[in-house]
Amino acid sequence: MAIPGTPGGIYTADGLEHNEKGTPSSMPLDHQLQLDKRRNKLTAYDFGDHWARIEGTAGDICLLTWGSSCGTTMEAARRLTAGGAVAQAIAVRLLCPMPEAALNRMLSKARRVLVVEQNHGGQFYHYLHSRNLLPDSARVLARPGPLPIRPNEIVTALQEWN
Repeated sequence: MAIPGTPGGIYTADGLEHNEKGTPSSMPLDHQLQLDKRRNKLTAYDFGDHWARIEGTAGDICLLTWGSSCGTTMEAARRLTAGGAVAQAIAVRLLCPMPEAALNRMLSKARRVLVVEQNHGGQFYHYLHSRNLLPDSARVLARPGPLPIRPNEIVTALQEWN
């Protein structure tokens, strides 16, 4: 096998996996079997309430987020509640496998769902839509850094929704 970058050489970077006996193997079937085994462990595991951080009361407004937007979104939900709205914030901790049944239960109670994320393209919003987990009326508040989304921006986005 050629060293990476050798002109005219062919280099293949393969992952070394192990078989059921624990013997190292670079066989594609062993690799696939081990990937399936890890996936099945994750999908069968009951994460309980740890799949997300949830604050507030289910009702009219659901703010859905993940990652670095968590604190800001929780604060926005508290401000909305203090202003008389029924609001809940859900900060998803587990993206794959997505706990779809739990998320569906939470979102089914909301009239307005706003996905809040600190990135350029609304990747989380589009991921959730691709999995058919968001209602058609859901909206996104996504913006790239370096300036973080502030709680008042989330509150304003919901006030403008009315």
